[in-house]
Amino acid sequence: MKSLLTGKTTLIIVLLFNCFITAQQQDTTKDLPRLREKPVQHRRGIELSENYQSYGQKYLGKNLDEEKRKLFPLVSTGVWTELNPKVPRVDYLGINFVNKDLPTGQAGTGWAVGDLGALIKSTDGGTSWTVSETNTTTPILKVRSYDGQIVIASGFGGLILRSTDGGETFTQVTSNVTGDLWGLQMINDTLGWACGNANSLIKTADGGQTWQNIETPGYTSDYWWIDFMNENYGFIAANGKVLRTTDGGTNWEIIQAGDAYPLFSIDVIDSLHIAAAGYGGTSYPAKNIYSSDGGNTWVTGGMMTTSEVNCIKYISIDTGYVVMSNIGIWKTTNRGQNWTITGGIGEYELQYIEEGRTGYNTGTGLKLWKAEGSYDVWKRMIINDNFADVFFTSEQKGFVVSPSYEYGSLYKTNDSGISWNVVNGAPSGNELLFLDSLTGFVGSYQINKTTDGGVTWYVPNGGQGGAGKIFFVNQEIGWAVRSNVIYKSTDRGENWFTQFTAPASVHFTSINFSDTLYGWVSGGRPYKTTDGGNNWIQQTNTIIWNSDDVYFTNTDSGWFAKYSSINNSLFKTIDGGLTWTGIPEVIGARKFYFFPDPIHWVIIGFSQYYITNDYSNTWYEFTNDVPTGINSFYAPTNIQGYAVGSLGLVLSYNDTTYIPVELIDFSAEYTDNKIHLSWITVTEINNLGFELFRSYDNNNWVKIGFVRGAGTTTEKSEYSFIDHKIYGSKIYYQIKQIDFNGTFEYSTIIEIEISSLNFYLSQNYPNPANPIANISFTLPQKSFVEINLYSINGELVKQILNEEKEKGIYNLEVKLNDFASGVYFYKMTTDKGFYDVKKLVLLK
Repeated sequence: MKSLLTGKTTLIIVLLFNCFITAQQQDTTKDLPRLREKPVQHRRGIELSENYQSYGQKYLGKNLDEEKRKLFPLVSTGVWTELNPKVPRVDYLGINFVNKDLPTGQAGTGWAVGDLGALIKSTDGGTSWTVSETNTTTPILKVRSYDGQIVIASGFGGLILRSTDGGETFTQVTSNVTGDLWGLQMINDTLGWACGNANSLIKTADGGQTWQNIETPGYTSDYWWIDFMNENYGFIAANGKVLRTTDGGTNWEIIQAGDAYPLFSIDVIDSLHIAAAGYGGTSYPAKNIYSSDGGNTWVTGGMMTTSEVNCIKYISIDTGYVVMSNIGIWKTTNRGQNWTITGGIGEYELQYIEEGRTGYNTGTGLKLWKAEGSYDVWKRMIINDNFADVFFTSEQKGFVVSPSYEYGSLYKTNDSGISWNVVNGAPSGNELLFLDSLTGFVGSYQINKTTDGGVTWYVPNGGQGGAGKIFFVNQEIGWAVRSNVIYKSTDRGENWFTQFTAPASVHFTSINFSDTLYGWVSGGRPYKTTDGGNNWIQQTNTIIWNSDDVYFTNTDSGWFAKYSSINNSLFKTIDGGLTWTGIPEVIGARKFYFFPDPIHWVIIGFSQYYITNDYSNTWYEFTNDVPTGINSFYAPTNIQGYAVGSLGLVLSYNDTTYIPVELIDFSAEYTDNKIHLSWITVTEINNLGFELFRSYDNNNWVKIGFVRGAGTTTEKSEYSFIDHKIYGSKIYYQIKQIDFNGTFEYSTIIEIEISSLNFYLSQNYPNPANPIANISFTLPQKSFVEINLYSINGELVKQILNEEKEKGIYNLEVKLNDFASGVYFYKMTTDKGFYDVKKLVLLK
């Protein structure tokens, strides 16, 4: 096939072939809601293209402030934090950078604008972005700046926004027009132009503070783009015409440019060479024209594809680029006579900066792209995949995956989701599962497996059938479903065989086993097996139909999720599926996700999200706490989780208030120169045990012991620990509760004051000593203290202490490495008349 296309026939064949391949590969077991939504046609006042919706239709009847909240970056709630993309997840329509990326490291400053009043700023060439508040939900179409200080943005309904601080803050100014302002240019820091449909043409001479209506006698239709080469010489792209001025807009000459269809973009290359493009009807959709005589005459360019051109930019008099809706960027090297496609990326605006061969491009669905070093090689500035699934193999390491019919990538993080990198050579898909840190699976139109932690992937034997859902009941035995087929593996997914094929009308959505024998599948009428999947029986006596997910904890207790926006969508059985009860407080349920704690769940729906902390007895909706578009959730610990979704959404969940071990009492008591610690729990889940910590200043902590926990129990449990090594008059203690999976929680800190003291010398600990003896003593007042060690014959063998001490409790660590095994005595005397003697046995 030739890469240079001059007609439609070859392209239509390519598109049909691609559609066929996509249809073969796509599995809808995990639906992504956004994929079913029609794209938006933002241009108003022209005929709505087939299979598109208007901006007004998209947001009809919706609260725009609420839509903005759902799609703009999440303000952290303390529990949920947005990790990606941290910019509004909307269609971006305009972009402008004012200075090039320099090899010295100074990067370009620029802005991008889009739906719902989105305006973002970068000061490092698009590597990172911040959100600027515009205080509007009106779509912003273009943004321009001459010097980087005064920034002007234009949008629907004559919207003009102005910033004097480099785009950090914006105020709305009066434009005196009501048309949608698609064209915008700042010629210098004071002179600027804007134009739009409904005969809207305005000019500013004071840096955008005020705008003046400009008349163009003889033309009263739409203006789509404006481009001045200097203060005097400029052009406007209009409906079938271009308007030219040579006197700074005082007078405009109307020139017929090709047919009567609209020109959406124009580029003044120099005083003689001008290119324009737009829509030429069904027979010539990607209309493009070129003038070599200053716009007096126009030559029609070659055919491209079945979409209109939104922007045209030339980098020389011969070489230029166009960007089109849903098609991407095309290139010409002969003034538009022939075109080749260079990348299916953003649809709306192109900007090229000559120095460094840098380019920027925007489009629908958070498309923000950049070219560096070559105008033909592009990379995304922000990850905007529609993530289908997420899995973490530890608290720091995790994966997300997007479907093959999108960008189709597997990403990995090593820093708890803060940054993500594409895993080169890895599969795309809808389902993600790891058995441990090394062995994992991606399900799509085939099953893919890794045994080295995601570095390399392969299709195991029998995995060619694909999977929309993969489930393992233990480390060896697992199942997968896709369409109407159930697959099984008994060797960690190394070999898969078809275990059951349902009628073609059946579409399985999920599978779950409570043990190696009892299992269920969802989708249509549920199927059940009691023999490990050798036989599957359709459950025709249930009220459940077209379910999305299933989960059973044992042979009797189970749940089905069935999406409904108005009725019960969560159903429960306690008799093995004989009867089912709807749970009315849950609406819109689709998928179950679980914390390590078996009583802690999350339900994800199309637009509603729920969490339970008590085994599904009580559900709490957290829809308004998070952005919209969540598709999946995974929790590596009981307090830490991650949600992923449309347009690159990654959220972290961190709920430090959730404590799977409920501690109701923790106390300390001083007796016999020892501290007795005791604590009580009323429930324990997955509890390995407790580490005890001591501090004398509430700052420096030392681990002093470990007490094993009861595992999982709903009974009250009592624990105790004795601390022998104490001194001072105030001591602090804290408990660290540890789960079997390594997660942990700290208790509150308790303190004990030892105010009623007597002179006291303790028995050494341990006794016999080997080879260190711990000796503690108590002083009720400031005293001079002498402690000596004697042999059994009464000979002084070691002076342990000889100094003045303040009131308090003290602990001495006496090293006896150089002494022979035997019986010794240690004696304490003070200047206050106290003395005592203890026997010490040394056993090496």
